[in-house]
Amino acid sequence: MRKDNFKLYSYLFLIYLIAICLFYSAAKVNTFTSINIDGIIIFSLLAIISDSLPVEYKNILVSTTFAIAIAVVSIFNTFWSMVIISMGVLFRMYKSDGKINHLFNIPPYKLLFNVSNYAISTYFTSISTLYISNFFKNNLHLTEGLQFLVSIIVFLFVNSSIISILIMILTNDNFLLILKSHINFGFLNIVSMAPLGYLLAYLYKTNNLIGIIVVMILVLFARYSFILYIESKSKYMQTVEALMHALESRDKYTEGHSRNVAKYVELIARELKFSESKIEELILASYLHDIGKIGISDSILNKQGKLTDEEYNIIKTHPVIGYNIVTDIKDLGNIPEIVRHHHEKYDGTGYPDKKGGDELSLDVYILQLADAVDAMATNRIYREALTWDEIHSELIKNRGTQFHPLIVDTFLKVCEKNNPCLERG
Repeated sequence: MRKDNFKLYSYLFLIYLIAICLFYSAAKVNTFTSINIDGIIIFSLLAIISDSLPVEYKNILVSTTFAIAIAVVSIFNTFWSMVIISMGVLFRMYKSDGKINHLFNIPPYKLLFNVSNYAISTYFTSISTLYISNFFKNNLHLTEGLQFLVSIIVFLFVNSSIISILIMILTNDNFLLILKSHINFGFLNIVSMAPLGYLLAYLYKTNNLIGIIVVMILVLFARYSFILYIESKSKYMQTVEALMHALESRDKYTEGHSRNVAKYVELIARELKFSESKIEELILASYLHDIGKIGISDSILNKQGKLTDEEYNIIKTHPVIGYNIVTDIKDLGNIPEIVRHHHEKYDGTGYPDKKGGDELSLDVYILQLADAVDAMATNRIYREALTWDEIHSELIKNRGTQFHPLIVDTFLKVCEKNNPCLERG
């Protein structure tokens, strides 16, 4: 058995075992004499419905289950809270990659992991709220406020930690980086769901069935809003990619260039532990960095021979043209500056503004190096593509002059792991 497989199976077994132990622990202190059957059925159905309507984003399923979890831990004891949330995960039916997934076609190890994860998260959320209730029992308003806050923190942290450890085992990536990314991703979803869960519990306790239906409609509306957000973001990226393809179709020597640059940029940014939002921004900048070539005539862009000085000076205007184009687009963050300065050099001898050193951000230097590396790895009229050894030598030779020393060191470190220069798209 491979070492990685052993680690994976051991971790899965550990999670299953912890879930079983916590179920047993919760059952031991549960009194089965007075069971709220109606409530258990209602919230189990709500959990199943909620879990069956996830939103898929970047291969991650985001559901509105947290609203149900918040409600059940404030209504039921720990054992029944775990049962209800587990029922939602166990009996859900959802569509992913064009396929309907359900109890009978999900691999058992995956199903058990998901059930165990939610059961463990629910257990610690319930226990923490009970602890606060006992500790601050003389101050009802303080107790409810703290329970609300702690339930968000505990559920998010426990759930994210369990998933992050699994991803770490599968990818060998840094655990804290994965955890941070997962928490950042899930935070807004959970915070937006928490008030609805709290309201759901209050309405149930006051026997307001119509109110419960209204809240569930709000939960589904929140889901729909998230779908619209994801679809708009997806369409935005599709538009950018279409523009990239249109640009690259004009220059046969740079076909796939932006995609390769994006790949190198992502490798460097992840090695530097950049946030997911920053990595997304850099990838988008990679797609857009040569957009200014739209303003360059085909006769110059695809000239078979050597460019004249005048023609080369025209080519050198494309960063400014690109900057003027993307500046008019809202919410692009630092992308316009990256587009403008991606041909600058660390020693200040580049173009268009001859900036260098600390005048430019690391973002610029990351894309600048990635752009240069892919150019070196590409066949041109005047030369063959450089080998990896030749590219390595160029990077070392120009470290501290053309390229930022940190970015060179980081890229070479990445190359030691999986030599990306030899794997162009």
